[in-house]
Amino acid sequence: MLCFAYGSNMSTQRLAARIPARFVTTALLPAYRLAFHQQGGDGSGKCDIVTASEQSAVYGVVWEVASHHKVTLDRYEGLNAAYDETWLTVTDLVGDEQFEVQAYVGKLTTTGMQPYTWYKHHVLAGAREHGLPTTYVRALEQIDARIDPDTERHAREMVLHGLDELLVRGA
Repeated sequence: MLCFAYGSNMSTQRLAARIPARFVTTALLPAYRLAFHQQGGDGSGKCDIVTASEQSAVYGVVWEVASHHKVTLDRYEGLNAAYDETWLTVTDLVGDEQFEVQAYVGKLTTTGMQPYTWYKHHVLAGAREHGLPTTYVRALEQIDARIDPDTERHAREMVLHGLDELLVRGA
C-alpha cells in the first residue's frame, strides 16, 4: 500500500527505525496546509494536515509499505486514538502522476502546540533529504520548537541522524 508521509516519517532514518518501506516519490497534496497542532503523548506538537484554500499545499513523501508492516506503523501513529486514516490523491513532483495514498489525520488537535526540536529536525531532515521545494523547507525552518525536557529521549531521537545531541540541542 502507498502511504503519504508529511511529518517526521518523511525522514528515511526515522521511518526505517519503525518499519521497512520503499521510497516511491515526492508528492504534493493540494488544498491542505501543514499544522503542528496534533497533541503528542509527550506533550509536544506533532504534524497534521488540514484542509485549506486551493492555493495551499502540503509536500511529502510517498512510501510503499507492506500490509504486515502497516499494522506496526499504525501502532506508532496511534491509529484510532491520536490519528485517523484517510485516503487522498497526491501528485508526483517529478512527472505529474497521481497516486491514491493513505495518510494519517490528527484527532487530538490543540492550538498553541509546539514540536520538540528533535521532532522538527526529523521533519526538516526528511524534507531536505527528498528535495522538497526550498520555500517549503524555509517555512518549516521558521516553525517555533521547544527543547524536550527529557534529555534521554532527545538524544535517542537525534542519534537516528548520526548527530551529536549537544550540537543540535536547539536545532
